[in-house]
Amino acid sequence: MDIAQLYEVGRHRLNIACRGDVGPPTPYTLFLASHIPEIPGQSVVDVGTGSGFLGIVAMMQGAARVYVIDINPEAIAVAFENAERNGVQTGFVHLPMGGTIIPLPPGKSVDLVLSNPAQLPLPEPATLNSPYYAGKDGRRMIEDVIREAPGRLSPTGRLLMTHNSICDLPASLRLMESVGLEARILAQMSLELRPIFNRPWLDELGGPGRGLYTVRDGKAYETLYVVDASLPKQR
Repeated sequence: MDIAQLYEVGRHRLNIACRGDVGPPTPYTLFLASHIPEIPGQSVVDVGTGSGFLGIVAMMQGAARVYVIDINPEAIAVAFENAERNGVQTGFVHLPMGGTIIPLPPGKSVDLVLSNPAQLPLPEPATLNSPYYAGKDGRRMIEDVIREAPGRLSPTGRLLMTHNSICDLPASLRLMESVGLEARILAQMSLELRPIFNRPWLDELGGPGRGLYTVRDGKAYETLYVVDASLPKQR
């Protein structure tokens, strides 16, 4: 295990260590973590947990139980080590992979679905088992989470997820509406386009003309959003 690094999220201080293919929290993860609300006694599922960062913040924000799921078995091990390192291991539950992206046991629902989904569009994966690649348009995991969330949420539950401008946010908002979710943009920020993005490929997908990214002073920027979606209120 690598040496733990300290992160601050609101009033919380987290010690997080990573190894192997499990990387440290990304700007996307940190942005979403800073918008996890107080959730005393609630149940949460962290889809694609990675280092466990989001699930740990959820526990610190009062969650009673956090299910963590990741396609990478090493990520689950790292997430549990980090949960113990931060004193929140009680209530941390491994959700094994199943036939759907949120394979909760029959009859189970949660109050909050958290996800920083893979959303890197590339013509093909840059590396084997890339944790960021999500198909040619980058939407594969985004759409899976959106389609699955309504059936996994309690009546007052919420989906809280990151979404970049590169992967067609308007399409995702339309999809949310079609599956019965009421969505709003909770927060947004501008980020300089990182080297992991293939700018010529983004231009193939429509580039600035489709609002995938913007160019200012010769530099390319994406917009990162936190989307908050919930089931319609019972009247």
